[in-house]
Amino acid sequence: MAEVVEPTFRSSVTRLVGEEAREWLARLPALEAGIAARWRLELGDELPGGLLASVRAVRRADGTGAVLKLSGGWDRVTDEIACLRLWGGGPAPTLLEADEEQGAILLERVTPGTRETDADPEAVASLLAAIHVPDPIGLRALDVTAGRRLDRAERDGRASEQRLAWARTAVQRLQEDAPAPVVVHGDFDERNLLVCGRRGLCSIDPLPCSGDGAYDAAYWVHANRRSGRRARFDAMAAAGFERDRLRDWCAVVAVHG
Repeated sequence: MAEVVEPTFRSSVTRLVGEEAREWLARLPALEAGIAARWRLELGDELPGGLLASVRAVRRADGTGAVLKLSGGWDRVTDEIACLRLWGGGPAPTLLEADEEQGAILLERVTPGTRETDADPEAVASLLAAIHVPDPIGLRALDVTAGRRLDRAERDGRASEQRLAWARTAVQRLQEDAPAPVVVHGDFDERNLLVCGRRGLCSIDPLPCSGDGAYDAAYWVHANRRSGRRARFDAMAAAGFERDRLRDWCAVVAVHG
């Protein structure tokens, strides 16, 4: 059977996860074939950008296009499925099928699906408002997610001890006086924003958690250190995110990357 995963994906998931990923990659062709047969899918090309999951274009039995995403046990696919159901196809692709045990998700194909690297701030604010609904699911807390990212930054040597200490203290402080928790996308930057002919702007690949929605806004402001951060910050503050909290979350994101 032909290899179904691009080397870039294979190397990234192996680097981030290790031996468990190698074992999963060996099973992936058979897993994809089984899911395709059960959901009556014609497998197409792999879509670029996946780091922790295999993402492929597929065609359904009725001829419509869709996206098949397969994740290993390291990915919290149950949380992603729960959030996609909660959002109901508003700020994210519609969930068509799901198999939590197999880590399989079948999603609406967003078209044209081009990445939006220079999104209109008003559209971003509107999208965040649709994402940030009250959390009835019991997701992992944001401070846990942020803490793990800071731990990874420390292991990788990407931040000084002083910056890490400040960031951990800031996360604790921000958690103590946080507003009512909402569903947080958790990975809200330009890689995961697509142009949608129906919605205008659409988010994909959430790493959801529960907490302060300003974290998502800070993620978008940071934008992997692209220029224009001041303008994005001012736009998110104008959209209603409290400036001091937003500034602190931006600094935390700058530490963990």
